[in-house]
Amino acid sequence: MVSLLLSSVAIALAQGSVSDAGIRFSPYNWFQSTEYAQTANPGAYLKVGFTGTEIAVKVDVTPLSAAKVSAGHYPVVRFSIDGGPAKTVQLRSDMTSIPCAAGLPPGTHNLLLEYVAGYVFLDFWTPVNVLRVTGFTLGQGAVLTQPSGRIAPFRLSALFLGDSITNGDDDIATFARGITNEVDTQDATVGYPAIVSAGIGAEYGVVAYGGASWDGTAADGHTPGIMDFFGKLDSVHSRLVAGKLSPTPDEIYLNMGENSGPSGDDVTKLLTAIRAAASPKTKIFVIVPFSGRSRASLSSGVAAYRSVVPGDAHTFLLDLGNNPYLTDAGPTMLSVDGQHPLATLHAMLAAHLLRARADCLRGR
Repeated sequence: MVSLLLSSVAIALAQGSVSDAGIRFSPYNWFQSTEYAQTANPGAYLKVGFTGTEIAVKVDVTPLSAAKVSAGHYPVVRFSIDGGPAKTVQLRSDMTSIPCAAGLPPGTHNLLLEYVAGYVFLDFWTPVNVLRVTGFTLGQGAVLTQPSGRIAPFRLSALFLGDSITNGDDDIATFARGITNEVDTQDATVGYPAIVSAGIGAEYGVVAYGGASWDGTAADGHTPGIMDFFGKLDSVHSRLVAGKLSPTPDEIYLNMGENSGPSGDDVTKLLTAIRAAASPKTKIFVIVPFSGRSRASLSSGVAAYRSVVPGDAHTFLLDLGNNPYLTDAGPTMLSVDGQHPLATLHAMLAAHLLRARADCLRGR
């Protein structure tokens, strides 16, 4: 009888819902329902506090297993507790839960879970290549709470739109292996969006796809150009709520043109749509790709937009010049292929962007 009683106590764990008000999802890149929260964007994250001594994240890998995705191409995630050492885990076809902590001191703790990498050629649009969270398992009597401490939410919010560079593709690749496009060469959490966001004090959403362009299909063969993917989380779900981004972004960064630049009135159309989905005060920064590609078409496009909407004083062009490490002519000191920045270069670019942003806001 004693052993049976102990066994029943051991399994009397609390369950946390993905709809709990304590969870803070990265903005603009999660689909949320009462059954699950799902993101197709590496760089997405969630923050949550919890009481008790343990926590596990429940996941559903059905989209991946149903598509018969090979084991090596499953998404990679990372979690940390109370700002401590992070652990990186690749999802598996038999996985239903990610144990994140056990045996913690009693009290309130915090969990940060990040979508680190997704195979660039696997469908993000149907979508197949997703992190799907269905809930949380907690210790007996424990509850979810607002995140605090090192992961306390920032007041501002920012959206980053782009291609493989914004996505952090190949930013931890090795020179010995070259470009393999495998998930172990990507870490979207150390790309320039994360660093810029920390610099301005903002929660941020990365919406970027390898091979993405203004008009063409991305490298996965499914995700359309930015003129279409700007307003949609995937082929089924809208990114907009009643025509608006929610929460209203304080800043939006657009880094598109490395694969192919805008044509015709693409820039005016997209900036008009972005402005309508944001607010008149949202700061929109159009970044000339770090290699310098598409500079002419982006510069003329922003100028054309300003002539059409002369009252918009919150749209800016950020041009850092041609980066000497991104020549697209083979490996350089800070890029395995001369196109994709390594993490060190991402940090340098983020610092330059923050300075250029400050200059714009000062009217220089």
